[in-house]
Amino acid sequence: MKIGIVLNPASGGRGKKLFWSTLRRAIEARFTDLSLRETKGFGDAGRFGRELADDGADLVIAVGGDGTIGEVAGGILKSQRPATAFSFIATGTGCDFARNFPISRDPAKIAEGLMSPSVRQIDAGLLTCDDEDGDTVTRHFANIASFGVSGHIVRAVNEARTGQRLPGPMVFLFHSLLQILRYKPRNIRLRLDGEDVYDGPITAVAVANGAWFGGGMKVAPDADVADGLFDVVIIRGAGRLKVLSLMNSIYGGGHVRSPLVSIHRARLVEAWPICKEPIPIDSDGEAPGKLPARFEMLAGVLGLKI
Repeated sequence: MKIGIVLNPASGGRGKKLFWSTLRRAIEARFTDLSLRETKGFGDAGRFGRELADDGADLVIAVGGDGTIGEVAGGILKSQRPATAFSFIATGTGCDFARNFPISRDPAKIAEGLMSPSVRQIDAGLLTCDDEDGDTVTRHFANIASFGVSGHIVRAVNEARTGQRLPGPMVFLFHSLLQILRYKPRNIRLRLDGEDVYDGPITAVAVANGAWFGGGMKVAPDADVADGLFDVVIIRGAGRLKVLSLMNSIYGGGHVRSPLVSIHRARLVEAWPICKEPIPIDSDGEAPGKLPARFEMLAGVLGLKI
């Protein structure tokens, strides 16, 4: 079995790096044909994932945070062998994609699981938007893409990652509070499967394949990574105190009972700004661009092995 590994060496604190070191030895004890690529910057993970799949890897493993996982998955899907099996080892700041699965923390069990022929087909999203220079970009996402205050939060978190010593969820919590205090609701138009469903101010909209984002916020409690549908969570614009109160309940999913929140299901999501201010997008913890944007569901395209 030929294994390709894409490692983000900057991801995770000391504990997660020690865990990966132990797991790596367990993998090397079971597989002899290994190819390891280490990322140095944005875009490397996607390129390496595509190259490893094209080179005939039977399994490509992403080791890093949600951004690395999403990039590697996208690289596989853009390769000439998009059915190549995919796996991940979550070592990042938020590790939200991993929360969707019952994953062992025993390195030996994880390595044994990689030897199994069983592969689960899961969904992925395809985002099309404009980057900061106005050029059109396309990007796959494995977990969640969102826009509004969440786009500002992910930029602040990414800028703070270098040298940060706080646990991942605390980093997200701190910057979430800070950005909410600074944020003014932006007006957008939202269309789901060809039908206009909302026109007005938002705090955030999450286009969710998985259930969690933001370092443990259960924004889409009923999301299923294999049902062929996005859960689209609209958090309408409101004053800072109301948003902060709502945020207090989002970690357990209680926000869904708020009149500020509505949840819809769709295969195609289109969004446009109806304001002058840019509305940034978060895609698996990275910042690819801004509205207008299109989010397309790709049902069952990823072969996941965990």
